[in-house]
Amino acid sequence: MTDSEKDAVAALSRLLEHEIDAIRRGDLEQVPALVARKTDLSSAVEAAAPAIEAALLADPTDMVLRARIAMLHELIETDRALLEGMMQATGAMVTEIARIRDRHGLGGLYGEKGTQRPVEPFALERFDRSV
Repeated sequence: MTDSEKDAVAALSRLLEHEIDAIRRGDLEQVPALVARKTDLSSAVEAAAPAIEAALLADPTDMVLRARIAMLHELIETDRALLEGMMQATGAMVTEIARIRDRHGLGGLYGEKGTQRPVEPFALERFDRSV
């Protein structure tokens, strides 16, 4: 395995650690900025996979390489779980905003059949009873 292949594994690990830290701190502006670099490094590591596998087969006792690959795998899974959680949270917020908008828009004034709903004691714009 070449130094550039080792460097790709190390660089991807550092980048994932940085992204995970940013997500945990709530510094979400950094996440989109890291996508291109993460894609490039992931491609480099993927291209190095045959060399990594050959190195592990040649020296099954290379615990340093095994530890690096295990750490990279753990970082990838952690990053995936955090990004998936962010997607679910974003989807839930979009759904809630749409529900509130619908409640305060025409969907809140007219029923399913197009008939006007009964007059509310408070204006719908100022008081949301469903929250």
